[in-house]
Amino acid sequence: MEQQIIKIKNKRGIRVIPGFGLCMGVTLAMLGCLVLIPLASIFFSAAGLSAPEFLGVVTSRQVVSGYVVSLSCAFFAAMINAVFGVLLAWVLVRCDFPGKRLMDGLIELPFALPTSVAGIALTYLYSDQGWIGALFARIGVKIAYTRIGITIAMVFVGIPFVVRAVQPVLEKLDRQYEEAAMMLGAGRGRIFFRVILPELFPALLAGFGLAFARGIGEYGSVVFIAGNIPNKTQIAPLLIMTKLEQYKYSDATAIALVLLLLSFALMLLINSLQIHMQKFSGSDNTGDGIHSLRKVIDPHRDAKRPSMTVLLIGSGVLFLIVMLVLPLIVVISNAFREGWAVYKASVLDEYTVKAFGLTLFATVVAVAVNTVFGLFAAYLLSKFYFRGRQVLATLIDLPFSISPVIAGLVFILTFGNIGWMGPFLKAHNIKIVFAVPGVILATVFVTFPFVFRELFPVLNAQGKDEEEAAALMGAGGFTIFRRITFPHIRWALLYGVILCTARAMGEFGAVSVISGHLRGKTNTLPLHVEILYKEFNTTAAFAVSSILVILAIVILILRNLVEWRK
Repeated sequence: MEQQIIKIKNKRGIRVIPGFGLCMGVTLAMLGCLVLIPLASIFFSAAGLSAPEFLGVVTSRQVVSGYVVSLSCAFFAAMINAVFGVLLAWVLVRCDFPGKRLMDGLIELPFALPTSVAGIALTYLYSDQGWIGALFARIGVKIAYTRIGITIAMVFVGIPFVVRAVQPVLEKLDRQYEEAAMMLGAGRGRIFFRVILPELFPALLAGFGLAFARGIGEYGSVVFIAGNIPNKTQIAPLLIMTKLEQYKYSDATAIALVLLLLSFALMLLINSLQIHMQKFSGSDNTGDGIHSLRKVIDPHRDAKRPSMTVLLIGSGVLFLIVMLVLPLIVVISNAFREGWAVYKASVLDEYTVKAFGLTLFATVVAVAVNTVFGLFAAYLLSKFYFRGRQVLATLIDLPFSISPVIAGLVFILTFGNIGWMGPFLKAHNIKIVFAVPGVILATVFVTFPFVFRELFPVLNAQGKDEEEAAALMGAGGFTIFRRITFPHIRWALLYGVILCTARAMGEFGAVSVISGHLRGKTNTLPLHVEILYKEFNTTAAFAVSSILVILAIVILILRNLVEWRK
């Protein structure tokens, strides 16, 4: 049977596993309609500007300042995340201590917590009257409404990217070279920088790039703490929102296009460097000489140096408390500041209930759509080989590197009155922008790759020999998937659905652009929090935020249970 499979596989153009056409059709159709066609609209719209008009917009003092603020703060935040990301990954992999699983679960909090909630919590925490901001204000250091505050918000949203990029590599890192270096007299610092760090660097570079790209396009958590002072703390995504509010769609498109190209160029550079470094890193870890060193090295050597372990654990815990735990405490404490009666009235308010209903509806639809896409796309890219396979995988990941504000803008440029489909939709009385369908489309867009990214590595590692054997014995495509493929991916699928749900419920930037902020109609819970905060109804804002915090915690608990089960 194996020889027969190999013989068939070697025949060019023949595929053993059925379903290639269906998977390719569904993948391309959904990718094109939900991602590529809307993204193309921004290029079509920008093409309507002449070169002098385009340059006049993107080189104005205010816009250039916005780019500088976004890029500089995102860079410093990514550098901070690179340092603490490695530290946290090291503590989670190499140290054992009570609460380790809880600490690991907290890393995902920025994925689950809505950015608007994070923004108001960080603003309260680091303002001059806040718990931390007041301490620095006494020595003349202002955090909120400065670039320092912007950087802190970007650190908050970017830390999971570095930790989750480095952690699996560190887990699989063979410790034989470390043991050999130790036997040769190298200190722990030298071992880390000369032996361990070179192996971690490609993954660290990838995490740095993702955190940097996320910071450049971040809007929800930054807009509250930035203060939005022109030429000082205005970020580029906020300038896009400002132009949209002024109905200057051509200016918003020009700014967004530059930001989009910057993100693409960054991701292309990071991916190229990562591939280049992976080609020249790594070596054979199976030598008998190194392996024999295990016999003479004390396996409990780390336990004999508790001071360094305690310092590392303490630093990691302190970082998580300041960056992740305190914002949660701020939300809960302020939600109940005026008593249970006020809290109950806030969360049971008519507009809160309607916003909660729309949030759930948009989340359910987005998760269902992206689950279908993730299954077809992951199956296609893992079970079939074809030209352009890597390009297709890159296109699927595009929403990861795009600012949520741009994600909302592309749908306005596609389905709005100024969009190329606007006249057709208006003639048929179909409303997408500033309506519920637009909220759903924006939510689907920003969560598009989540399920796929959880399924693809699992299916790719599984291989396709079992499916090919079943196909040669006459099994149909659905039977093969149901009886062979699905049992291997069910927990990864559930894990992807949980992450997708968390991201969908907390989406703020893209929905803020396309919703129109129609109270009781197109406002989701994160948008409702923003409105309450801007109306200076802070207690109600924190009360509604507490609902999202509770949902985020529930999602993190489910995530940990699924990961443990996997």
